[in-house]
Amino acid sequence: MEQEAVAFAEEAIRAVGRLDVGSARTSIAQAFEVDHDLGALADAVYLACAEIEGDGGVSTAAWNILGDAVDSAELYAVVEEVRS
Repeated sequence: MEQEAVAFAEEAIRAVGRLDVGSARTSIAQAFEVDHDLGALADAVYLACAEIEGDGGVSTAAWNILGDAVDSAELYAVVEEVRS
C-alpha cells in the first residue's frame, strides 16, 4: 500500500474515533482513490459513520469489523489505539 493511502486511511480511522463523520468519509475516499484495494476498509469506515449518525457512537462490532478490514499492522495499531 502506498504511504499516501496509509496516511489517508489512518486519518479516516482517527476521524471515526473523534466521531467526525465528514472527515472520516473524505479521508477514506481519498485513500480509496489512491489504492483501490482498500474497498473493505472503506466499507467498514462507512458502516462506522452510519452508526455515528444513527446512534451517536461506534459499536464494538463495528470497531471489530474495522480492525478486520485493515491489512497492515500499522493501521491495526491505529484502530486499537483509537477505539480504546
